[in-house]
Amino acid sequence: MQRPEFVVDYAPRRQFEAFHDRRQRFACIVTHRRAGKTVACIYDLQRAAVSSERLRSRYAYLSPFLKQSKTVAWDYLRSAMAPLRRLGATVHESELRVDYPKGGQVRLYGADNPDALRGIYLDGIVLDEYADMDPRVWSEIIRPALADRGGWAVFIGTPKGRNAFFELWRRAQSEANARSRRRWSAPTTGS
Repeated sequence: MQRPEFVVDYAPRRQFEAFHDRRQRFACIVTHRRAGKTVACIYDLQRAAVSSERLRSRYAYLSPFLKQSKTVAWDYLRSAMAPLRRLGATVHESELRVDYPKGGQVRLYGADNPDALRGIYLDGIVLDEYADMDPRVWSEIIRPALADRGGWAVFIGTPKGRNAFFELWRRAQSEANARSRRRWSAPTTGS
């Protein structure tokens, strides 16, 4: 029996085309507000969950607060998965989770309760507004959750001085990291 194909109603903004084609394990996107980074990352998470061949693949969107994740990204995720409902994708409102037909999941989390993240495994994650998170969430919880499955991470946000996000941005630009890290920026709104 042939599997039905699905069509995703998403055309990336020009500044995110290269991001969607990346091969690096770690990426960093620094742009102004309303540049489209959250939408680009939600579709990237969904693409990964739908196309993964791994058993029970798990992807996450993490912002500083769970309520912020729900406010910023939940409507985008539900909208992105809507065309896939006919193929068996389901939404779990109370868990802020979408399950896809081949077993992949995308779930929203908040860094305000880091202990709730302990013990999970991840195949990929987007850390939104990383500058507002305690950097230990990455080093002590998220990085280990990615390690056993070789998962990837995308750090997105807006500049907020010289902090852990700034240092990550600087490391992503070095030649030595070109194979494992990459960074993007978007100079104008609506491009």
